[in-house]
Amino acid sequence: MADLATMVPDDVLAGVLRLLAPRGLAASRCVCKAWRRVIDDRRLLRADLLPRSLGGIFLNYLDLWFTQFLSRPTTGTAISGRLDYTVPGEPDLMPPIHVRNHCNGLLLLHHCVVNPATQQWAPLPPAPDLPQPPHPGMISFPREHLVFDPTLSPNYFEVLIVPDVPSKNNDECEEEAEWPPSTLILRMFSSKSESWEERTFGREGAAAGTFPGMVGSMRIFFKHQSAYW
Repeated sequence: MADLATMVPDDVLAGVLRLLAPRGLAASRCVCKAWRRVIDDRRLLRADLLPRSLGGIFLNYLDLWFTQFLSRPTTGTAISGRLDYTVPGEPDLMPPIHVRNHCNGLLLLHHCVVNPATQQWAPLPPAPDLPQPPHPGMISFPREHLVFDPTLSPNYFEVLIVPDVPSKNNDECEEEAEWPPSTLILRMFSSKSESWEERTFGREGAAAGTFPGMVGSMRIFFKHQSAYW
């Protein structure tokens, strides 16, 4: 296998190995020294994509306003589900903690961003009001979204506040407008500057719809997902 590997150019070999899933790529490092060299030199194997042991699961139930933590007895106390170290004062008097969002191992709480595996956390100052309030007669709930990519920076994260689709709050809403607007101004917290900033986004393509005809009444159940790059 070693003689055959030396006959294949590194660029060709790297192109083939790059197509493998992380588990298969990790196994390929053990084939021969030539393959291991190509994988390591070109950083084809991302450590954050390798299978890891499960330390616990944070769960949000619809009927509960605080987050539950489930862990297997074999995991011991490596990860604390209480997260009481993020709140000063007596742990027994700590208010219930609710996980608002998560991304690549970090948890977004109302007052901080925390890594439960390392117990490192960063305080989050109160968020300012939305720079674009909803139209008269409409109501919109702000949603926090955490952005974190450990492959780019292990210490840098962002928190974006994105408004929900506005809902009709009363019968006075007659003005029609597109959603999302052609330009959307969002609040963004940067761990680098440790402050909230404004960031402007431009809509690509046509609007998803118009309101108030887009929605009929305020929704009771909320689901929100996001992708940011």
